[in-house]
Amino acid sequence: MNHSSWRVFVSIMALYSLTVLVPQNVSAQKPFYEGKTVTVLVNYAAGGPTDVEGRVLARHLAKHIPGQPNVVVQNMGGAGGIIGINYLGQVAKPDGLMMGYFTGAIFHQQVKNPALRTDLAKYGFISGIQGVTVSYIRADVPPGIKKPADIVKAQRFKAGGLSFDSSKDVRFRLSFDLLGLKYDYVTGYNSSSEARLAVQRNEVQYHDETLPGYRSQVEPSMVKSGQVTALYYTDLVTPEGDVTDSLDVPELLSFTKFYKQIFGNPPSGIKYEALKAANISGTNMTRAVLLPPGSPREAVAALQQAITSLSRDEEYLGDAMKVMRFHPRFEMGEQAERLYQKATQASPEVASFIRQYIEQVRK
Repeated sequence: MNHSSWRVFVSIMALYSLTVLVPQNVSAQKPFYEGKTVTVLVNYAAGGPTDVEGRVLARHLAKHIPGQPNVVVQNMGGAGGIIGINYLGQVAKPDGLMMGYFTGAIFHQQVKNPALRTDLAKYGFISGIQGVTVSYIRADVPPGIKKPADIVKAQRFKAGGLSFDSSKDVRFRLSFDLLGLKYDYVTGYNSSSEARLAVQRNEVQYHDETLPGYRSQVEPSMVKSGQVTALYYTDLVTPEGDVTDSLDVPELLSFTKFYKQIFGNPPSGIKYEALKAANISGTNMTRAVLLPPGSPREAVAALQQAITSLSRDEEYLGDAMKVMRFHPRFEMGEQAERLYQKATQASPEVASFIRQYIEQVRK
């Protein structure tokens, strides 16, 4: 075979190899979720805030997952959300086909709730969704609360909460203690709407709410009428322990900045460390998007990519503003991973303090 013929033969063989290999490569690169169904497990009953938000997310998520699988929602409420959390960690197959959309999960881990039978630090972390909470108090609390700074002059008042071991209650109690306020703690309201009504009736004088309730109910009817005064919002915390501003409440200060404005220096001590830990789980990551422990890396990576894409989806954001009345802000990437690790692996000192802090008022 002469040199020219050899070159032709080599070219033909190369083309043949490509023809044979291309289908194999295409098959190997098939998206993990192609042709599959993803179940979004919501750890509260249908119709509540977690369910509503989870369904809005599920409605838009599929188009952002490579392979565009079907996405369905399943509710599993009970025990303050713990039944669903345990199910994902103990029963659900670690195949990437069931994704938790949870409220309160990380706080249960922080306080070592005995009903929690799994270790959230081992779950596949996808994302957290921020949930800033705004504090408000009746303006007629003596000697009169006309502006936020007046709260430190307030005579004894009643603060309404949901339950002894809820993140909401623990955080506002810690904030009050740091500010040195005199208050009576009244808990057991079934929802913020009930606690809000109690404020309107003057049964209690204080409550706090996440942005959907604050913007749609408290601000238009209670703040603008002068019945209540908005005070501050819960801190967003970095992995380094610093606090950052919320883009959604520009008219108020975060708790730490409010404290510094009043006293000149930021708060410190074990109560403040406990508050920051609770704020990571209750403000930075009010909702946690998780996969079962041991889920495939391809599934974790695909869903992380999908959430990143979803966070920029104008159609989803518009739908969220219409239905939920707030702009979802996701904790994503390396910083979010560090926040999740910090929250789920809280120091023994902080975890022990929070447990004792809860038990002090439960008795």
